[in-house]
Amino acid sequence: MRTTVLALLLTLAAAAPVSTAGSAPGPVRRTILAIYDGARADGPRGTVLHALAEMPLNHLGLVVRYHDIRRGLPAAADLEAIRGVVTWFAAEGLPDPRAYLRFLDRASETGVPVVVIGALGALVDDAGRATPLDDVNRTLARLGWRYDGHWSATTYAARYDVRDGALIGFERPLPTSVPPFARTRAVSADARAALRVEIPGRADATADVVIVGPRGAFVAPGFAYFSDRTGTREYRQWYLNPFELFREVFDTDRLPKPDTATVSGRRIYYSHIDGDGWRNLTQVEPYRTRYAISARVVLDAVVRRFPDLPVTVGPIVGDLDPVWAGTAESLAVARALFALPHVEAAIHTYSHPLDWGFFAGADSAGREAGYRASADGISGSDVARTGEYAKPRAYDTRPFSLDLEIDEATAFVNGLLPAGKRVRLVQWSGDTRPFEAVLARTRTLGLANINGGDTRFDREFPSAAWVAPLGTRVGRELQVYASNSNENTYTDLWRDRFFGFSYLSRTVRNTGSPRRLKPFNVYYHMYSGERLSSLNAVLANLEYARSLPLAPIEASRFTRIVEGFHSTVFEQEGPATWRVLERGGVQTVRFDGASLSAVDFARSSGVVGQRHELGSLFVTLDEADPAPRVALTRGAPSGREPQATVPYLVESRWRVHHVRRTAGEVRFVAEGFGAGVFAWYWPSDGDVQVQWRATGGRSGQTVALRGADGLVRLEVPQLTGEAVDVRMVGAGPAHVTR
Repeated sequence: MRTTVLALLLTLAAAAPVSTAGSAPGPVRRTILAIYDGARADGPRGTVLHALAEMPLNHLGLVVRYHDIRRGLPAAADLEAIRGVVTWFAAEGLPDPRAYLRFLDRASETGVPVVVIGALGALVDDAGRATPLDDVNRTLARLGWRYDGHWSATTYAARYDVRDGALIGFERPLPTSVPPFARTRAVSADARAALRVEIPGRADATADVVIVGPRGAFVAPGFAYFSDRTGTREYRQWYLNPFELFREVFDTDRLPKPDTATVSGRRIYYSHIDGDGWRNLTQVEPYRTRYAISARVVLDAVVRRFPDLPVTVGPIVGDLDPVWAGTAESLAVARALFALPHVEAAIHTYSHPLDWGFFAGADSAGREAGYRASADGISGSDVARTGEYAKPRAYDTRPFSLDLEIDEATAFVNGLLPAGKRVRLVQWSGDTRPFEAVLARTRTLGLANINGGDTRFDREFPSAAWVAPLGTRVGRELQVYASNSNENTYTDLWRDRFFGFSYLSRTVRNTGSPRRLKPFNVYYHMYSGERLSSLNAVLANLEYARSLPLAPIEASRFTRIVEGFHSTVFEQEGPATWRVLERGGVQTVRFDGASLSAVDFARSSGVVGQRHELGSLFVTLDEADPAPRVALTRGAPSGREPQATVPYLVESRWRVHHVRRTAGEVRFVAEGFGAGVFAWYWPSDGDVQVQWRATGGRSGQTVALRGADGLVRLEVPQLTGEAVDVRMVGAGPAHVTR
């Protein structure tokens, strides 16, 4: 009997996304208000919220909007469209603690959950005056917990009482020595203690240090993650499972999520090369004896060798322009690269700024000659040998300007491109911290942008705490981060271990499962063609990518997906039914914990297909439909993709769009890199006739067999740069297999 009940509960939990709870018509709230203290952080990018909390929130489909408490309290209107509030203060002390507590009280009163990690912030004001505990606890009571003080600094006899193993001990066991703690208690019936600490024999030394409930959560200082700084490097690992914490508190199981790592049912692959080292003489034989430049080696030994894997190349225009440092050879390599159909054109600026913040100020030209880097030097994943630069940019042939770095750089590279191609992306240089005006200029020119983030998740960085969020807001603009770090961080800033980039595969595996956090991104510089070990590292990563079932796309397309993540609006139309609006480049919607859910194609529109993987349901949208409707229903457990009365895409290497279904037939347009490999669910028995025609004139036909799993698998030859019209017609009985 207990086994039957357990099975029933698991079945209901797995089908959670089709619950009718919270299905009132209207926009689904996806925004989390992150409140930080600007007196202790250099903008949102410098906060622990950005470093640690934003990525898990992004994965759960949530957009983070930052507010500096030093600029006043958020307006009442800010609470109208948010899903929750999160804070992570390093210490107590705010300008007006009572006003801040009243704001939290209003948020909770309107049904907005509040997550407090670390210090509450409101126990004292900036002058050190204590806030009356009655005022503090009046607000905390609404959140479901209470603060009684009674600080326990000596904890050698303290012990843990772990009450929720799914939340505690995520990446690392709790420390042997219990961190100091104050007495906090869960007091409401719907709040529970996930972790309690106590000192036996002391009634005033028992505390609930992790409290979770529908009104919010509290994680006491020292109990969220481990941190240790040795020299210039920090070591981090989570005690707490941030995915589970935010999932529960912000109720994201029923939330449709714009997925930024999946296209056509497969994990995304993209690659981009920054132009640094373009003109470096290579040490790789036989190129060395020809005095070949590194870019020539990358062209011949890498890019031409992998025509099935797209790559975006962003040269520093100063390395190409003969008036600056360009040569006939550097220009010839650029033209040869951009002539290849699987190479997308980008720019890595004109003069390669290293310290973007320096140029944000007025009269940078007048100050450039006297430039001095900070004591720590210029840092960033695009800065090799940090601290050795005496200039804020690589070239200073002409004064810095936005026109030069963006407009003129774009025009120069466009002049090298074959007909039909144009520059689509700006790859940030140096410290990868562009200021708002340069991001705005990029956007107004219709260019996407990328770089920054430096995601690692491997033996040196063994934690999801080193996986970056999707990007960062700079004023009103969005900077998109690269999905993985480049070879610079693997080679001690290009000083040593030039083979180090071969360890990228560990990050790829760790960010692909058990949660698909990031695409497979191979991001490197032209100077990887300088040494044999670094060249082999790049080749190893590309061979690994070639061995996996991925969906290769251009880097600019990935950035448009990230932009779409931030703009997407889900309009709830009824139980388990959403209209997807303003999604930009997003073509996949994910539902977590949905192993027993399926698309209801009769009530959906603009849906290409579905795939169950990693415990989630990935729904592929048709990029030709600006406002698709996704409706879910319950599916029967079968160990394979759910049955339907119409054909649908399960997975494909190519993008699939403009899908048209009629009785016993489906037509679609497909585009991609490498051979076009498709798996379609087909509702009827028998063979399927397949015909295809590419825009370049090639065509073909074949007969595909429907397998026992109900899938029809087909392949179209490599047709990079061409759109292919495909027609599939069922040749067998017309009945639907049940």
